[in-house]
Formats: sequence, structure tokens, C-alpha cells
Amino acid sequence: MSSQSIPIYRRPLFSTSTVHDDLFDNYDIVIIFHSSQNFSKMNTIGYVNPYFVATIDDQISFTSTSKWNDEEWIIRNIPRNAKLLVKVYNKNEKGCDDNYIGQFEILNIINYDAPPNGHIIIDSYGQHKGHFHLSIDSKKSSNETQQLPRYTFDGPCRYSRYDFLPISHYTERIYSTWTIQLRRILSYFSSDERQQWNRQYKPVQQVTSDYLGISTTHNMMALAQKTFNEKTVRHDENGQLRSADDLWKLVLMDKTIQQIRPRIYTYIIDDTTWQFTEIDPRVFADSTIKHARLANWSEYICYAGEFHLRPKFGWTKLNDEWELVFDNASGTYSPNAELLINLKKLLLFNFPGLNITTYDYKDPMLRESIEQLEIIARRYKNTGRQEQ
Repeated sequence: MSSQSIPIYRRPLFSTSTVHDDLFDNYDIVIIFHSSQNFSKMNTIGYVNPYFVATIDDQISFTSTSKWNDEEWIIRNIPRNAKLLVKVYNKNEKGCDDNYIGQFEILNIINYDAPPNGHIIIDSYGQHKGHFHLSIDSKKSSNETQQLPRYTFDGPCRYSRYDFLPISHYTERIYSTWTIQLRRILSYFSSDERQQWNRQYKPVQQVTSDYLGISTTHNMMALAQKTFNEKTVRHDENGQLRSADDLWKLVLMDKTIQQIRPRIYTYIIDDTTWQFTEIDPRVFADSTIKHARLANWSEYICYAGEFHLRPKFGWTKLNDEWELVFDNASGTYSPNAELLINLKKLLLFNFPGLNITTYDYKDPMLRESIEQLEIIARRYKNTGRQEQ
């Protein structure tokens, strides 16, 4: 599996409308990307890490891993004349740009009829590069889904992780960044409620002055890479989350000791994903680095802050139920505290039964909770395991 080809969903920052203009001609679709075959070789080695990017009307996209089989993609509220474009690439592990293999387009998604031999992948010179198999099921949008924003991603909730080693003398520890696709994010964070860079925040002023002068994504990402000064180690985990229990077991549990460990994370919510990484003050001292990096240096996001794990019934009961404590502590974006309730509703929609508490970053109870966590974390560090 490619170290970078993780499943990611993206859509433009703003849509032209929140609900499709013609409520009687909306459709919900389920696309299953089955397989590809007979790739023509690029060289004597061939394609080692092929993957695809599927896009509907330049509004929403799905990037696969390098090994896919019957990958499902659910989208609500698309127009009858929606078009699907699939581009196939080969991951270039040694360079910035991946190698383009070819593409195909489906002009009629709603009345789709799969070719018996699959779609022909055609390169830039009109040459055939292989075949791609998929299926599409479409139906009229229900009364409920008609009220969703146009091109709403509705599952499944995939997760992926990549590991990195900060290049510094402070630590040799490997850190992980998690990406989780969440359903219906824009139903809880509308386009007029986006959180923007806080230009009164001095570190943001330093970054934005450079950004506005550069004005290209490529150079901005070079700046981000230089600022964070990291190297990717490996990406070796991805899958699906079907419940709150899956979130705890597959993502938040320390698998080396099979326990939940006291930790603090920094997070951002964008149009389709929840991304977070563990905080270490020695490595992530600048909160601009933390949130801007996670947000891919985007000026606008849905929400941001920090969250930590704690036992629901107090730190003396470490083996009982745990909960997630979310706040809006981000100097980069200064999120509106009133939207914390939206964040909670979003997470409960995706993970019913998840224990969630929210605090404004100014709340003394948040500081008290973090101080208690830090005490337990130091005890954990000294003993290697949580005390029973």
C-alpha cells in the first residue's frame, strides 16, 4: 500500500447553494469502485502503487488507496445531469508529483449502464491504459435528503493514519496523524459559519503575509513543510468505523498496551474530514503550526481546537467508561464557542452513544481537567502503564 495514498474526500470551499435548486430532480447515489485490470506498463517495473481520484462535477471527490476492492462511496443530493470523472495515477514515492496514467468519464450517472468489459482508461495521447470496473445505484432523494446541502458525503466513515518523526533533538518518538471521513459535516457547519484565520494573531500574520505574497499552493506547502520540519515514516493503517466502539478500539486505544492512555490532541474539521494529531509541547509549541498544518494551510475551515481523553466517572476509575472532551482552543482560527454544540451533534450523528463533553477554552473547568490529565500522564510515563 502506498505510504501517502490514503482515502481523502474533498470539495470546494463554497457551494453555489446549500439545497439543490430543483427539489424534484435530486438523486442519491451509491458508487462501488470494484477493480481495475490490464494496466499498460509505464516502464520495466510497471505501476507499483496505482490509485484513482473520482470527482463529481468538481464538487466532491474521493481518493482511493493503492489497493482497492469494492470501495463504496455514498453521495446525497446530486442533480440529474451530474458527471463522474475518474483519473488514475501511480504514486511517485520519490517526487512531489504522481505519475498520470489516464482517465475516463461517465456523462450519465443517474441512468448508468456498466460496460461489460469495464471503462477504458485513456492517457493523454489517446492510448488505452487498462480497464476500470464500477457500479452505480441511484434513486430519487427522499424528503430528508432533499434538505441536505448539495453533493453531501454520506459514508462510509473511513479512517487512515500516517506516522511521522519530527526532526529535532527533543524527541525520537513517532507521532501519528489520523484522518476520519465524517458524514454530513456541512449539515452542522454551514458555509456562512466557517472559521477563518485570525489575522489579529501574530503567528498568523507572519504566515499570511508570506502566503499572500507567494499566492501559489505549491510554494505554500513548501513553506508548511519547512516550518513543520518533519519526515514521513510510514502509513500503515486504514479501515472503516461503524460505531463509537470502533472509534475507541481502532483509533484511540494504545494498541501496544491495549489500554486507553491519557492524551491531548489538536484537531480540525474541514468539509468532509476530522483530522487530529497528539500534542507534545516540546514538538508542537506553536499552535499555528498545529492547526494550520492539519488544515493543509487553508484559510477557512469548519472548526478547530483541542480534545483530550478522560474517564467519564473520574481519574480513579481508569478502566470504566471514557469520554472525549472538546474545546475551541485554536489561536489560528479562534473558533466561535457557540458552535461547540454543533460539533457535539455532528460527532454523535456519526458515532451514536459516544461520550462527549465540550468546554469553551476560557472555562476554568477545562484547565482543571487538563491539569488532572497531566498528573496522570506523568504517573503513566513513570510506570509504563496506568495504575489499576
